[in-house]
Amino acid sequence: MKLLLSIIFTLLSFFLLSQEDYTMMGNSDFVDIDFLSSYYNQDGNNGAVTGGVGTEALTDVSTLFVVNVPLDSTRSINGTIGADYYTSASTDNIDDNRSSASSKDVRAYANFGFTKKYLKKGFTIGTRIGFSTEYDYTSFNGGFNLAKEFNYGNTEIGFSGQAFIDQWSLYFPSELRGSVDVDTKSRNSYNSQLSFSQVINRRLQFSLSAEAIYMKGLLSTPFHRVYFSDSNNHDIERLPNSRLKLPFSIRVNYYPFESLVLRSYYRYYTDDFGINAHTISIETPIKLSYSFSISPFYRYHKQSESDYFAAYEIHKSTDEFYTSDYDLSGLSTNKYGVGIMYNPAFGLTRTKIPFSKKLLLLNSIQLRGSYYERSTGLKGYSISLELNMKF
Repeated sequence: MKLLLSIIFTLLSFFLLSQEDYTMMGNSDFVDIDFLSSYYNQDGNNGAVTGGVGTEALTDVSTLFVVNVPLDSTRSINGTIGADYYTSASTDNIDDNRSSASSKDVRAYANFGFTKKYLKKGFTIGTRIGFSTEYDYTSFNGGFNLAKEFNYGNTEIGFSGQAFIDQWSLYFPSELRGSVDVDTKSRNSYNSQLSFSQVINRRLQFSLSAEAIYMKGLLSTPFHRVYFSDSNNHDIERLPNSRLKLPFSIRVNYYPFESLVLRSYYRYYTDDFGINAHTISIETPIKLSYSFSISPFYRYHKQSESDYFAAYEIHKSTDEFYTSDYDLSGLSTNKYGVGIMYNPAFGLTRTKIPFSKKLLLLNSIQLRGSYYERSTGLKGYSISLELNMKF
């Protein structure tokens, strides 16, 4: 954690110093900083670590900084730096002794990008790299994006690609260590996305997206147990070493009048694990005054069962692949929530940066809360805070 905090403050200092250099060159654009923090809690009785039965209790505290630094009118750099601290009663069951190292951990991650716009040609290009690490895996990623504007900026076509190179640190259930193994410790994912967005008029706009995600390597979780109906022995989760995911989505934003926005979203998802899913969400930001807005939202998700899923003691020991992870079961979910934003015209407050003539403006504050329930019995809730600052 100390290392992560050092990285955060070093990078923020670099961003601020970079902006000061470019401001001296005549650029007056703002550095944009978002700080987000959230708390999430869940509980249920279908823990994959214990074969589809047992606790799913988990808490997660997340902190995130997002910084965007305009270098000039066409170039910018950005960074995302964050950490999640979680405690999990489910993963604590990897070992016989409770309160083990697996019961809690910190996931630290960072991503950095560069964007350049070619204003005359209507092109935008970007690149990004990043990493993530926690106790049982490390991940590195890199990607790019291209976008082309038409019709005076009212139409845009975009394409992006990204690769994730992951490496597992293998942790097996304590009673199976020495008797089970897997073919590889690596997992690679390759994502591509094609998007189209269109402004119909000043009240209506929409976007379409098609993605292809190909995964290769260790796609099962080594410490998930599976219990059989025809054997007293049990095994770890076994899944194919490749997976193709195909999500397709549409977003529609409609402004019936100035103080109300209707944001709707639909996604269809299919993969070669046998899962087909539909997701629908709607959010309705309502402007109560020049400074206050409230945003109720709702999300519904329904998916079919994976070909490789079965509940506790239902699988046959002769099956080639098997999992009792209820994330791959047939299920439906509901998520309800509301956000409240305070965004005054001249910001909430401002303060002088030490050893500088510049000001840091606290631009807006937003609170969001949500409640989540799944047809399998899992329930959870989250509370989040977002601060937007400009330098």
